[in-house]
Amino acid sequence: MVILVHLPDPQHPRSDHAQSIYRFVDKKTFLDWGLTSDWHVEGPRKRRNPGIAECTDHPSIISKEEGKIDCQNACSEGYGEMTEGSIERLFLHLRTLVTNQSVASSSLLSRFRTFSGYPLDHGMNMTTNSTFIDIGSGYGKVVMHAKLSAKVAKAVGVEYVASRAAMAISSKNELVYGEHAFMTDDARCALRVGCDLKHGDATKYGEFKFSHVYMYDKVFSDSTLQLLASQLGKSPFKVLISYQRIETWRRHGLNKIVEVGALRMRTTGGQTFKAYIFVKQAKFMTR
Repeated sequence: MVILVHLPDPQHPRSDHAQSIYRFVDKKTFLDWGLTSDWHVEGPRKRRNPGIAECTDHPSIISKEEGKIDCQNACSEGYGEMTEGSIERLFLHLRTLVTNQSVASSSLLSRFRTFSGYPLDHGMNMTTNSTFIDIGSGYGKVVMHAKLSAKVAKAVGVEYVASRAAMAISSKNELVYGEHAFMTDDARCALRVGCDLKHGDATKYGEFKFSHVYMYDKVFSDSTLQLLASQLGKSPFKVLISYQRIETWRRHGLNKIVEVGALRMRTTGGQTFKAYIFVKQAKFMTR
């Protein structure tokens, strides 16, 4: 095991658009969600019970285990959202996933780790040729972040809860067509052309034909994970980012992946979770 950290990449300077978009969407959705997504998080914020989900279309069962929600379509909610800072660090890590195999700084040693011994393809790096999907995309911030900061060719978000999906689409349209000083013409064009936010059930999406698949699946039910594992097993992705350990995915039948790294992430609720980075084994990779 090798500890891995990153210094800022001069080829990919941090996007100020992302911070401004998080603030804009947070303000727009505050009454709906009751949380904020500041860059700095200083302890848990007062918020509503994370064990209450907005599964408006299906009856839900509240589990005693970690406040999980088990809906018939297996939508889940909890713990708030990932902060903009955590997502930015994740994207920085993914942009240099293959090339960063050494310690660059001692200040972030506890946040990154990577596992040596598995050959990585440079096509696994997140680049302008990459395509990205967020399964359970909420208000779309991570999707827009991927498009504007990571500058992927295409960024898609699928959200099951209708009210959130509608608000995400509305927020994106306001950013594209509204009068916001922080939105440049290039940023508006990027969101208009290469960013798609959808309402739908990701467990019925079919193959995920994207190079990078992201899901904040910490509270996804077993039925959701089972369905997603089946879809992922048939999908031509290269990199999967999940908050579930590899043992969980293998238990659900997803055996074609290898863990190559982990990153500590912070939520808007002040909690810390690990995002595990998996790559599809080369022998299962489609060209």
